[in-house]
Amino acid sequence: MNASSYEKEQERREEEIWSLIQVEHAVVIDCGIGKNAVSTRALIDKGDRVITIDKDREALFNHKDLPIQLVQCDITDMPFKPDAADAALFYFTLHEIDPVSHGKIISEIGRIVSRIIIVEPSPGGNAAYQRFEELWREAMHAVGKFEDYQVRSYWEKLLQINGFKIVVSKSISHEMDIPPEKIEELRELTVKTFKEEGVPEKYIDEMNVFLRYAQKVGMKFYDISVVIGKSMI
Repeated sequence: MNASSYEKEQERREEEIWSLIQVEHAVVIDCGIGKNAVSTRALIDKGDRVITIDKDREALFNHKDLPIQLVQCDITDMPFKPDAADAALFYFTLHEIDPVSHGKIISEIGRIVSRIIIVEPSPGGNAAYQRFEELWREAMHAVGKFEDYQVRSYWEKLLQINGFKIVVSKSISHEMDIPPEKIEELRELTVKTFKEEGVPEKYIDEMNVFLRYAQKVGMKFYDISVVIGKSMI
């Protein structure tokens, strides 16, 4: 195992995810722009007309030069008319939102689009990763945020109860453990993120100790769930 092989596996997973997202030359609402606008850029590359929404004005402003429409709004109250777009993409977005709101979000977007695409991390990985996930979730809850992973069937049911037929449901797995040097990079990034978010020191200390331990025992990342629903209306 080495970093180069691991990075190739990451690329394979990314390619597999996007091979399942069959939206080309369509109007797509990308829900959440993120720091690097990964999903937004991928949709642009597919030739889609992209409407990117986020409640964070600064995050949107940072990507104002992209050829997209930027809309600042709450994800539970979107300023769009019915059938305003062909599809909506939630790309590693929903686990950062209170699960209590998931039903309202899908109901809201369901009046606007005929296809919903959800890409989310699944709980699991090996025992070491499960502990990492647990620490991260506790740290985010401590500052009023969320990092709550759900099993694939959760997303299927969420779409189904809101009138969507499941047309794609797949788990994409990691085969390789994370190389120690990549775990060290993860440790540094996690500590930086925790400090920026104002996470209590006890969680930072626990994460530091744990990820140094994980470099010795090995850690494998989560599976990724890709679930796509098509409106039955």
